[in-house]
Amino acid sequence: MIPTQREKPRTARRVSWDVLRVVAIGCVLLHHATLTSVSSHPDLGPLPFTFPMSMGASTLMVVSAFFACASLDSGRPGRFLWRRLARLLPAYMAAVLLTYAVQRWIAPEGWSQLDGRDVVYNLLLVNQWFPDVNIVDFAYWTVPVQIAAFIAGAALVKVLRGTWLRVFLWALVVTPLLLRPLLDHSHALFTLYNGFALHRAQLFAAGIAIWLWHKDRLKTPHLVALLAVTLVAQAIHTTEYGSTLGFGVLLLMVCAAAAGPDWVFFKPVARPITWLAGISYGVYLVHQQIGTVVMDRMHAFGLRSWWILAGFVTSALVLGWAMTRFVERPAYRLLTQIQSGRSGSSPRSPEPSVLPVSHPRTALADPLTELRLAGPLTTQLR
Repeated sequence: MIPTQREKPRTARRVSWDVLRVVAIGCVLLHHATLTSVSSHPDLGPLPFTFPMSMGASTLMVVSAFFACASLDSGRPGRFLWRRLARLLPAYMAAVLLTYAVQRWIAPEGWSQLDGRDVVYNLLLVNQWFPDVNIVDFAYWTVPVQIAAFIAGAALVKVLRGTWLRVFLWALVVTPLLLRPLLDHSHALFTLYNGFALHRAQLFAAGIAIWLWHKDRLKTPHLVALLAVTLVAQAIHTTEYGSTLGFGVLLLMVCAAAAGPDWVFFKPVARPITWLAGISYGVYLVHQQIGTVVMDRMHAFGLRSWWILAGFVTSALVLGWAMTRFVERPAYRLLTQIQSGRSGSSPRSPEPSVLPVSHPRTALADPLTELRLAGPLTTQLR
C-alpha cells in the first residue's frame, strides 16, 4: 500500500502523539464509566457527570492506521506483521481469561452468561462471525479488526500505489455506505459486513490519507475532501452526530500532530503523558468489564459518585500497567527474539520501543459505536 523504501532511522520522540493517545483513551474511559456502565447497570448511578461523546476509539484507529503506514514504509511487511501480532495477541489472550475470571468469580451472580465456549471463540478471534457467541468484553471487537487491517496492509503494500492507492482510499469510505441498504436482504452479506467491520473502514482510510499527506503524497484539497466524506460516513454508520463532531475535532488534532511542529508546551508534563500513552493498550484491554465490576463492588460497600468513578479509572490504570509490564512487553520481547533467531540476527530493539513510529497502539474500543442499522438486524449488531 505504501511504496517500498529503505528502512529509515528513528526520529526523536514527539510528545504530540502521546497527548493524542492520552486524550483519546481518556475519552474512552470517561464515556464507558459514566454512560456505558451506568446504562448496563443503572443501580450504579447517578455519577457526578455524564460524558456522552464516543469518539476516542475512532481516533485511536486513525492513529493506528497512520503508524502502520509509517512502519510499512520500511519495506518489510513480514516483519511489520509479526511484530504487530506479537504485541496484540498475547496481551489480548491474557485479558480475555482475566476478564472472564472476574465476571465469573468476582462479579455478582447473574452478572453475565459467559461460558467456556464463549471464551474459546473469543480467544480464537472468531466471535464476531457467530451471533450466538457472547463477547467477553465489548471492547475486544477492535482486536480482530486491527489484525485484519494489518494483514491487508502487509499484503497490499507492494500492490497499491499512486492512483490505485487513492482510488482504494475512496473505496474504503464509499463501498460500505453503498452496501448498507443491501444488508437486510442478504444474511451472507450481513455476516461478512459485520465480521470484517466494514463500517469502520473509513477510519483506516483517514489514517492512511493523513500519512500520505504528511509525506507530501496527497494534496491538501484531496485530504480535506476525503476527511469530510469520512465524517459523513461516520455519522451515518453510528447515528451519533455530536460524537462525530467531536471526532472531527480530534481528526484536526491528528493532522496537526502529523504536519506541524511538536507540541513543546506539553514538555513539562511529558513524562506522565508518555507513561500513560505507553500503557494505553493494556488499559484498553482491562478497563471496560473489569472496571464496571470494580464500580459494583465499591457500590456494594456504600461508596457512590466520585468514589466509584475514581475506582473505575484507578483499576484501569493499575491493571493496564500490570498487563503492559508483565504480559505485553515480555511476550513481545520473546516473540521478536524468536523471529530474529530464525533469520540469524538479533532484534534491533527487543523491548517495545516508546517511539511513536515503532509503537502504534490498537484502537481503543467503544461498544456504543457498533454498527447500527434501522430494521430487524439492529439488535443483533449491538
